[in-house]
Amino acid sequence: MKKRIAVAAISCLVVIVLMRVQGAGLITALTPRGILDLEFANSPARLTTVLAAWDQATVTCNIWIDFLFIPAYVLFLSLSVAAVSVNRGNGFLRNAGAWLERAAYVAGVLDIAENLLMLQSIAGNYTPDSLWLTYYCAGLKFGIVLCIIVYLLISLPLIFKKNKPNGV
Repeated sequence: MKKRIAVAAISCLVVIVLMRVQGAGLITALTPRGILDLEFANSPARLTTVLAAWDQATVTCNIWIDFLFIPAYVLFLSLSVAAVSVNRGNGFLRNAGAWLERAAYVAGVLDIAENLLMLQSIAGNYTPDSLWLTYYCAGLKFGIVLCIIVYLLISLPLIFKKNKPNGV
């Protein structure tokens, strides 16, 4: 399992660097958060402002690269949670781990939906409702990922904690 986690982690890092380099032009005075400004553009006026600041080919390419990132981060998060929760008994951490391991895949599905909606928005095929749907997909995705990261950070000390024999 450690090898699969390492491969997924390296894949994540490679795609993150690729997206940052390729998407550098998405960070402007009007869009200081880059692609996040598009993910959270929840009104036609905001969408128009965001897209006016960018080259359409650059943002489209960045979204397509994100499709490569999705399986990398989903596998990394899911495998990492599985690795730290496997020996946690039957308590809260074990149950939370089982839920979060699956939730990583939900985040991936939300990310795919968000990307497809953003591609439609860039092409001019959007409604106020589709912009809100994109916004909520992004928000839920990031919420799930944040929960997983918090779980992993909480679990880290437990990984290194040595089991003491009874009576010591």
